[in-house]
Amino acid sequence: MFNLKRSAIALSTVVTVGLVAVVALSSTAGGQAALREATSKFSVTAHAAGGGGCCGGVDGLTISSPASLVAKLAVNVDVSYMCQPIFDPTTGGSVTDLGASVFASLQERTGGKTVANGQGIANATAVCDEGINPTPTVNHATVLVTPYAFFPASPPFKNGTAIANVQVIACANIFAGSGGPPTCDFGSAGPTIITVK
Repeated sequence: MFNLKRSAIALSTVVTVGLVAVVALSSTAGGQAALREATSKFSVTAHAAGGGGCCGGVDGLTISSPASLVAKLAVNVDVSYMCQPIFDPTTGGSVTDLGASVFASLQERTGGKTVANGQGIANATAVCDEGINPTPTVNHATVLVTPYAFFPASPPFKNGTAIANVQVIACANIFAGSGGPPTCDFGSAGPTIITVK
């Protein structure tokens, strides 16, 4: 008989062991070289469920690797995604031009027990035409991830490998007839390992 609790514990153990192995591997020069080689042309795609209680959401979400080191301090993370239109309750039509925010966070072991942490956000307009356009628009954003400046302050990012997480929210610039907040699409990807060059 299938035991959901045991399966969840077993899966979480496998994931934990995998993450520990990756962190241990990244702490040696040879391991870092192997991870860089393995991730040099790697990107991750995540299909996300719909958000806001209405829509198909953000999908085709990809974090590009390698990411680029900026000013020997921060990292530019390139993200691409597609999204579905929002239903406009006022007109009964679809809204394809949405306001989007892309959030990214990074963690990178920079030497010994030192870990760089940071986050960033990019705002733009997203064309959300998936499902109504035979070749849906692929939206792009570059997020500048800066190390935390406040206590505890983070060291700068370096060339190497990092763990990346990305979230995208795309919202209509209209309000529901009830006067409630605008309807939004959501999506996320990560954690995944990327190369920083």
